[in-house]
Amino acid sequence: MDKNEPKTGLAEISNGLPPLVMQIIVRRDLLNEEGWGYGPLMAQTAHAATAVLHETRDRDETIQYLADLRNMHKAVLETTDVTSLLRLSSLLASEASPGFPVPHHLWIEQPENVPTCIAIAPNRKGNKIIRKALDKCKCRLWKD
Repeated sequence: MDKNEPKTGLAEISNGLPPLVMQIIVRRDLLNEEGWGYGPLMAQTAHAATAVLHETRDRDETIQYLADLRNMHKAVLETTDVTSLLRLSSLLASEASPGFPVPHHLWIEQPENVPTCIAIAPNRKGNKIIRKALDKCKCRLWKD
């Protein structure tokens, strides 16, 4: 086995830990009502994901996530509009336990100053705090 071969994917399975996942939440109205194309929206998600990975690069979950490139999991979700996106960011910042915010990055496109999406730092699938915040903001899987 190559010494650079990641071991976290197999270790997670053998230890019974849920896999690490990132959630990326995008405003659906940017496509449907504002006329943004898929390409610009994909760029927004890339910006947010890159930013949160950089900001959380010293967290154990991020280190493990990046060490196992072949087993990365991401869920792309949609939210209705800027109000729901900002509410989600606020919930993630305030509803965490015990007193720590859920690490995330709210991407604000410049120079327009438009909030476009949120990327949540790598976390264990099934995180109840994150699920609760996503549910409160009516986030759902992006399908199209």
